[in-house]
Amino acid sequence: MFKNEFWFPESVNSMASGIDDLFMFILWVSVISMGLILGVMAWFAYKYRAGNYTNTEPFTTHHFKLELAWTVIPTIILMIIWYWGTVDYVAMSVPKKDSMEIRVTGQKWFWTFDYPDHGVRLRATPETDEQRRLDNQPVGLVVPIDTPVKLVGSSVDVLHSVYIPAFRLKKDVVPERYTVTAFIATEEGEYDLFCTEYCGTKHSGMITKATVVSKEAFEKLMEAEKQKQSGPVDGATVFASSGCAGCHTVAPGGASGVGPALHGLYGRQENLNDGSSVLADENYIRESIMKPLAKVVQGYSPVMPSYSGQLSEDELNAVVLYIRGLGRDDGGAL
Repeated sequence: MFKNEFWFPESVNSMASGIDDLFMFILWVSVISMGLILGVMAWFAYKYRAGNYTNTEPFTTHHFKLELAWTVIPTIILMIIWYWGTVDYVAMSVPKKDSMEIRVTGQKWFWTFDYPDHGVRLRATPETDEQRRLDNQPVGLVVPIDTPVKLVGSSVDVLHSVYIPAFRLKKDVVPERYTVTAFIATEEGEYDLFCTEYCGTKHSGMITKATVVSKEAFEKLMEAEKQKQSGPVDGATVFASSGCAGCHTVAPGGASGVGPALHGLYGRQENLNDGSSVLADENYIRESIMKPLAKVVQGYSPVMPSYSGQLSEDELNAVVLYIRGLGRDDGGAL
């Protein structure tokens, strides 16, 4: 009971190495605290039981050292837990700069995994997973071993959540925004992947695998998949066909048009008409496409139409990736 293996499957994410130890620390603190409290309660209940208390001296109302101890010691323990948890959380929330990006999209009731660097899309449904097994192909979220991975999540419809117990990873994927988490898988194999936010009648069937393969096998898989599918939507094509180029220039040093120039946008601070500023990350770019009047760039009029309902989730993600690629991408958190 007091070993990690009793509570968890084996951890295969090197970026989550401290999570199990933190859990055991909290467990032991809780058990010891409960034992001390129950022990003192039992002792007091016995010592001062009815018919056995004859002391007529006044009760002590204060004990400074005791009060200091029960204030300072729990405070120190809570600070340790807070610091420990923060370090582990940051480690899994800020991807390494050389991370391979995978975009995971939740939809009733299946997962889609896009690999922008390879131009490949993998879809995980019970039917596709079964067929891939028959074809001796890895299923679900396929990643290479010992490789930093940046997982960027979004949802087409309602709230979903990516949960991979062996990676100690749980991240909500939310409609109309992006969330980020990171991991480095250290052992080849198949590991359960669930949706842990109730998302409708078939929520319980939204199950697949995270499959860790060798780097060589991963590259072969990507090449084979690229040959037999068209891949993700091309952002440049959607950008041009949606009329974006009529108002926004994308060339380096290009003059601004009706709207701001987009080259170099990603990662910089944008000054807004209301006097505030905002970091131009992926969530800002997405919001500017879907709700352009929410944050208007300084010096420009609020004339951009909303593309809400005009672009599919795939097209929207493609345009965001395209605009991001026009400028600096440091691999950090969104």
